[in-house]
Amino acid sequence: MYNFLVKNGQQVAFGLGLLITIVFLVSIFSGMEEYTMLPEEERVTTDIFNFGLRGALVLTVVAALGMILFGLYHILTNFRSSVKGILGVIVLVAIFIIGYSMAPAEPETTAIAEAAQKTGGISDNQMKFIGGAITTSLVLVGLGVAAFVLSEIRNFFK
Repeated sequence: MYNFLVKNGQQVAFGLGLLITIVFLVSIFSGMEEYTMLPEEERVTTDIFNFGLRGALVLTVVAALGMILFGLYHILTNFRSSVKGILGVIVLVAIFIIGYSMAPAEPETTAIAEAAQKTGGISDNQMKFIGGAITTSLVLVGLGVAAFVLSEIRNFFK
């Protein structure tokens, strides 16, 4: 199975995505007339878009499971070559934990507090998780920019 997916995985994924897209578009266009006849407030109750949403969800779950399973397979079969990747994941988790522990539990500005109230309230733990994720993202963007600049400087002097 692994060799088949290595050889034909992109074609299978593209074909499956194309098939789901075609079925989704056919289901939408066949029911579009009834959808437009519905009053504006009843349009949210229709299930005309459910197939496409479910198809995208299933494809996302399959892709995530495939990524995890093939990643684990590669780690178990080639552990020595996977050490750098494992260390990278550990550093990423460490950056997130530091960002999570430094994040405030309560909104710092009134705009954030108002947005949190409009969404039905955000718990302190969720607020810390969001802050940790934002901090991790900013650190990774900063590291990416620094790596880009340093590599260009190094290439300039080569």
